[in-house]
Amino acid sequence: MLNILKSDFYKLKKNKAFWICTILCVVFAVFMVTAMQVGMNRALANPYSGDPEMIQMAEMAENISGVSALQQFLPMGFNIIFIGVFIAIFVSSEFGYGTMKNTLSRGAERTKVFFSKFIVCSCAALVMLLAFIGAMLTAGSIAWGFDPNGVATFSNMFGMIALQSLLILAYTALFVFISMALRGTGGAIATNIICVTMASTLLGAVSMLFSGAVDLSDYWLEWSLSKFAVLSPPSGDVIQGIFIALGWGVASIAVGTTLFKKIDVK
Repeated sequence: MLNILKSDFYKLKKNKAFWICTILCVVFAVFMVTAMQVGMNRALANPYSGDPEMIQMAEMAENISGVSALQQFLPMGFNIIFIGVFIAIFVSSEFGYGTMKNTLSRGAERTKVFFSKFIVCSCAALVMLLAFIGAMLTAGSIAWGFDPNGVATFSNMFGMIALQSLLILAYTALFVFISMALRGTGGAIATNIICVTMASTLLGAVSMLFSGAVDLSDYWLEWSLSKFAVLSPPSGDVIQGIFIALGWGVASIAVGTTLFKKIDVK
């Protein structure tokens, strides 16, 4: 297991997709702060335009800060899209290049190979999350101040980041499972992106087919993503979100390892 981990971490260090996606997380965070700043300046310059969007932007400008910007942009999941793309490339490419076949032919256990991929991808995903958060807070603090209203504390900031990290690990497990199952880079990238951008909508549509008695989207990871992007979430939301994250994460690992043991790697 240790040798497999060392090999995978070495591949991660040399993987261009990881560095590109990490840089994109930083660039995208700075871009969103810049775009918001430009929009608010335009709204403040035309306070009587009558445009509802302009009015909303002007109101937002009164209480905006680096911390509030982070809370606003985290639920959008832009950083998770980059994580999904990276994992699809990192994992699926090993099937395309024949690296996975060579690894297994040397006697490596498939369960250990799967867990190695999950551990390495989890470390990479957390780095990308922290890069996104750091860039967002830095750019937001430069533009509006870190927390001029004194809302944030070390404990609630740490709690928010910890809960977001748990969700990222659950998404990582799902992305690794999908990439291992499809074994094709293009299909894995597309499926991972759909999981981030469209899964909640699709689950809501399925719920409507059954009279909407149970909203399936409330049990998807995106529900927790929005609930955890606050400094002091209700305890009920925290408990439900943790169970959702653990449920999807454990299920993805269990199904993924079982499926990987049975597939024919060529």
